Amino acid sequence: MAVIIDPNATPTMSITKALLMFVRLAFVVQLVLGIAFWAGSLLDYVGIHQMLGSLFVVALWGIAIMAMRAGRGKGLAIGAIVLGLVIAGFGSAQAKIMVGDMHWVVRVAHLVLAAAAMPIAERLARMSEPASPR
Repeated sequence: MAVIIDPNATPTMSITKALLMFVRLAFVVQLVLGIAFWAGSLLDYVGIHQMLGSLFVVALWGIAIMAMRAGRGKGLAIGAIVLGLVIAGFGSAQAKIMVGDMHWVVRVAHLVLAAAAMPIAERLARMSEPASPR
């Protein structure tokens, strides 16, 4: 049986929607892992947390690029790319920052940066969608 693929068919899920779904899921997993790390548990999974965090940032960048390609939200997209760099850099260096009793401040700052990326990703994803016909 031959499968016929319509070259004009619209994919059921856009790349941007897939990236946004990944960002949402990754954020939740990262949040759960981060809370476990704060509690002193699951420390063997720090490497997975770092890898997933890197993929989170790459997906955020992908959403930003898709919005720019759609010709919308250029300033916000550039801000998202910069925020992704800050999140990745801060996450990589956080173990060495304010080590001691005040390290919780660093952890909270890292969480706030990642949480700030969520509404930005959501808005950029909406901006990258084609305008609906009226």
